[in-house]
Amino acid sequence: MKRLYGAILLLVLLSAATTVRAADCRVNGGRWQYVGDGGILNLEVPVTVRVGSDSTRLILEGAWLECRFTPSPAHPTRIDYWGTSAQAGPPWVPGPKFSLQGTGLRINGTFYNTPVPFNIRIATMPNNGAGYLINVAPYILLRNDPSNPIDVRIGDILGALNLHQTNNYSSGSTRLVLTYTAANNFDISPSTCTINNNNPIEINFGDVQQRAIGSDPLTSAIRTNRRLTYACPDGGITTPITITYKGIPSSFDNRLLTMTNPDVGTALVRAGAAVQVNGSFRTQITNSVGGDDVTFALVRRAGSLPTAGAISGSGVLVMGVP
Repeated sequence: MKRLYGAILLLVLLSAATTVRAADCRVNGGRWQYVGDGGILNLEVPVTVRVGSDSTRLILEGAWLECRFTPSPAHPTRIDYWGTSAQAGPPWVPGPKFSLQGTGLRINGTFYNTPVPFNIRIATMPNNGAGYLINVAPYILLRNDPSNPIDVRIGDILGALNLHQTNNYSSGSTRLVLTYTAANNFDISPSTCTINNNNPIEINFGDVQQRAIGSDPLTSAIRTNRRLTYACPDGGITTPITITYKGIPSSFDNRLLTMTNPDVGTALVRAGAAVQVNGSFRTQITNSVGGDDVTFALVRRAGSLPTAGAISGSGVLVMGVP
């Protein structure tokens, strides 16, 4: 009877050993995190959003996701697979700021618009303990006409990635949910319409005397004129638009963009009025084109004499609709 009992116990142990499986994943080089058979690995990654674009998409870069077969030297032929699956739910669920936008996932270089298909194989994990890139990035589809800019603040949820793991040795599976959050404030306008063909607008005031810098945006003698041109790739678009002067306002006048010298700021003047930083002016696109003449003025804090030396600053002009 003892011999029979030992044989049964051995069979039970073998049965348990064949179903044990696991996975490790990490983001942006952090520590490996384990999830066992049937479990859900919930990860969150605050990303400093870097928006790269092609002609049809804005791609949200910044999360480096890796997974591996949890080291198991006793089973060298076992393999895990990561992919999309109905069991894990929609592969990409956009956050509230993108719920009304067209979105999708770039998977191993191929673009899949939402709803992203199921049963896409993303990565294969041999049992060698090495980490493998899960090559996935979300994107936002561009439109051929202006749309309201998307204003993302630190901590906003950008979306959630839902992936599924299977293998070549059991019927078990695990899930991974990676929630993307914003680590920085950023503004994007999902439109293919452009300001100055998306070229940077460099404002070089040259060498100036500190006393020549005025303290009022409308009267400062240190100024330079620029032409803003608006264009949409498809013809026939006629609509009112807004141009927003995005940036950090100076500490002494919210109409001025902050500069490296705290006693100096830069104003955007249009139609005889200074546009408040993070404020906008209304203009027009007619049959897919438009334009405005604006002035950039260097302004000093009233009663100050700015320190001599080079100064710089940066801002962004964003097209939207009222």
